[in-house]
Amino acid sequence: MVKFKPLKKKPGDVIRAEDWNKIQEDILKELQALEKRIEDLRTLINSMTESTIIVDPKSSFGKCYDLDVNIPGESSNYGAKVVGHIFKQWVLEQGRTGVICRFGILDYIDILYYWSGAGNGDKETLKITFEYVDGTSETIDKIYIHEFTELRPKGSANPYVEYLLSPTEHVWYKYMLKNPHPEKEVRYITFENINPQCTPRIGNVIQYLSKIKTMPV
Repeated sequence: MVKFKPLKKKPGDVIRAEDWNKIQEDILKELQALEKRIEDLRTLINSMTESTIIVDPKSSFGKCYDLDVNIPGESSNYGAKVVGHIFKQWVLEQGRTGVICRFGILDYIDILYYWSGAGNGDKETLKITFEYVDGTSETIDKIYIHEFTELRPKGSANPYVEYLLSPTEHVWYKYMLKNPHPEKEVRYITFENINPQCTPRIGNVIQYLSKIKTMPV
């Protein structure tokens, strides 16, 4: 609420120095209060994030399978067409390493959430690469992924944030990963298997959080 009250004068009246000084002091206080409110609002906006969920992102690399089929080399599956929002899985055949899938994003990402789980898991088996619009990239290597045929404790190595159980009690784990460069726009996210003993899979639902950008002033 504005505290300043104008001092009205008639034409030709002389403004006393005391009145003039008080007017200036009141204006200064109002400007300082306004500046403080603007700064508080800017701080609030900078702390706000928006969540984006992409269902069934496409990849020009890798192969996806239904959830109720056995991956070559495995003897069990999720036993359902859909688990949560997940209805496809990107995974390499047993014994293979390399790119599992590569999703196009074209957005700013602070935190990435992805669903995974691994046959013969409980090992460091996943590598994730952020490729940025400016041509640079950043890789997070040796990511621990839990066994998917049976629910495992979170543990301290890449603890999951939540999980989904299928009718056969196979598990999808939801993991969180911080983007090393949230100030850069992401073009692609690539998931790779680096351990031939494991078969990590990536669910076809990803989520990411982005800080709301403010316009420059």
